[in-house]
Amino acid sequence: GGGKGGRDKGPSDCFKLVRTVVSMGMEPLIVFAFGKRKVEKLAEEMGTLELTVHTERESITQIYENAIQTLSDDDQVLPQVEKMLPLLQRGIAVHHSGLLPLLKELVEILFQEGLVRFLFATETFSLGLNMPARTVVFTSMRKWDGEVFRPPSAAEYIQMSGRAGRRGLDAQGMVVLLLNEEIEAEALQAMMSASPLPLESAFRLRYNTLLKLYALESYDVELLVRRSFYTYQRVGALPEIARRRAALEAEAAALTQPDEPRLRELLAARSER
Repeated sequence: GGGKGGRDKGPSDCFKLVRTVVSMGMEPLIVFAFGKRKVEKLAEEMGTLELTVHTERESITQIYENAIQTLSDDDQVLPQVEKMLPLLQRGIAVHHSGLLPLLKELVEILFQEGLVRFLFATETFSLGLNMPARTVVFTSMRKWDGEVFRPPSAAEYIQMSGRAGRRGLDAQGMVVLLLNEEIEAEALQAMMSASPLPLESAFRLRYNTLLKLYALESYDVELLVRRSFYTYQRVGALPEIARRRAALEAEAAALTQPDEPRLRELLAARSER
């Protein structure tokens, strides 16, 4: 890729791609990278690219300053805190597990409000957060899983690429893979064509859940259960369960035993003893 090892002093491949996305009007954009340092580096490569207007920069600054007032004096001067504002003012942000929880929440709020156009993030951003974009970019097809470098699994790919396309806003989302290294065609096909893992609710009504609900004014366990994904799945499965039961009952009724009358007589005689 561009900018590696000092061989290419010009803009990086990622910067060129981002510039193309802007020219096509395909933002907001999420750029996924496998590694916190990589995320930070990619954001720095955006140079002086600005995606906001004056009024938006004022809003971003006010939200940022209000947020960091809740931090201690020591935390307010942390490098990650001081470096965040210049990026945010240009409509750019980073999101990874190394950030303070407050900074991650701040980035999420600004992204939802459309004040952050480009977000550079690790895959943790795709877990549990309903924050879609118009375009998703993968900067690499190799991730370290603690033992080896490997392509993302089908589930991981679906989780991240599924952020492309905003419901009610985009007719379709766009996913771009920056293939800056060789990858086997079979591995790429398996990643992109495999079926996602089935989603099963792990909902369990435990004592600690009941105690937390009891502390709330809106204490209604039945309502909680009715609205849970667990109930939704179980209710949706009822027709199939009924069909299977009917099939098993029909199969049982069709079973015959040639000497069944004689067996009934023996069973009756035994019960009379």
